[in-house]
Amino acid sequence: MEFFKPGIRINFLNAAKPLLMLSAALVLGSWALVGVKGLNYGIDFAGGSEALVKFDGEQDLSNVRSKVEALGLLDQPEVVTCGDASEGKYFVRSKTQSVFTDDEKARLKAAIIAQVGQEPIEYDDSSELGDKVSVRFGGAVAEDKLVAALVDAKFPAKKIQKTDSENPIYTLPIPGVKERLELELKTSFSGTAVEVVRFESVGSAVGAQMRNQGILSVLYALIGILLYVSFRFDLRYSPGAVLALVHDVSITIGVFSLLGLEFNLSIIAALLAIVGYSLNDTIVVYDRIRESLSLGLGETLTESINISISDCLSRTVLTSVTTFLAVLSIYVFGGGIIENFALAMLIGVVIGTYSSIYVASPAVLGMDTYLKNRAEDEMAAEKAKARARART
Repeated sequence: MEFFKPGIRINFLNAAKPLLMLSAALVLGSWALVGVKGLNYGIDFAGGSEALVKFDGEQDLSNVRSKVEALGLLDQPEVVTCGDASEGKYFVRSKTQSVFTDDEKARLKAAIIAQVGQEPIEYDDSSELGDKVSVRFGGAVAEDKLVAALVDAKFPAKKIQKTDSENPIYTLPIPGVKERLELELKTSFSGTAVEVVRFESVGSAVGAQMRNQGILSVLYALIGILLYVSFRFDLRYSPGAVLALVHDVSITIGVFSLLGLEFNLSIIAALLAIVGYSLNDTIVVYDRIRESLSLGLGETLTESINISISDCLSRTVLTSVTTFLAVLSIYVFGGGIIENFALAMLIGVVIGTYSSIYVASPAVLGMDTYLKNRAEDEMAAEKAKARARART
């Protein structure tokens, strides 16, 4: 299947300068936007909670959303359908990590002191997820008194955990977001069976660590690609490949910042997929450029690059269009769970195809010119030194 007849020749590099200026403006604008507006980090990176709630039948999404918001339990909750609507499954996401309020903390501490009859020497109710309180006294105390303190503070009676020592630390379990959410939903949807079948919660410290690791994974990928291209080709090619990948990743991140879309681990996965896709396209073009140079096609490097891109054009368009259609179907039919991932891939396919032609390829020409000028400068410097030695 051929989109373009064999032997077609297009002068792609004729438009390289204005398009490179446009690309530079988009990259700089993307990072300026990230610096000013920032990214809308999801719970993977910012911390928060995600619950998969199952009803005994299909519910009106707007009704579920309004009732969850009316609970006042979660901060700006997001409700989306999970799978087919007839299954009655909904994702409830929020950046809320803890629902353990200051009033409840004060009430529980007062109840503990009243039941045990002494002030604790250590007291920690700062758990990020608000699901436990740790307390230590001057010696061992009766655990049933701590259970009674939970009940006095209007919490459910649960088993107390303690460390095995003469002066143990007691850990009192507190209902977290999952238990509170499930209880409130059962009250709000009375007469309808509702259950939180899966729950995930991420603290802000863990989220920050995951965010840093995600950023490092992209950086390590770019460094590895720089080394790989340097090994497979030569110094003329590797900077262009890395520039193209930085270009693709930067613009994709900029679009997410501009639209305020959630940026999470799935988007990091999409960025790595974009890096792989774009690199594959760039390597194909580079291989053809190297082959054209070895065969002596084109009187200049510019002509060789244009010939190489033209020869790859049918393959590039066919690959890009089929990949775009596949990802587009995921974006349209995949639902809210994978929608942002698919959008990032759609952007990456378009930008990656563009960058392999108008970023990576012109960079080869620029590096070749730079290396030739540097070699000429070094040769001129050597000749000047030789003349100076001859005069002395």
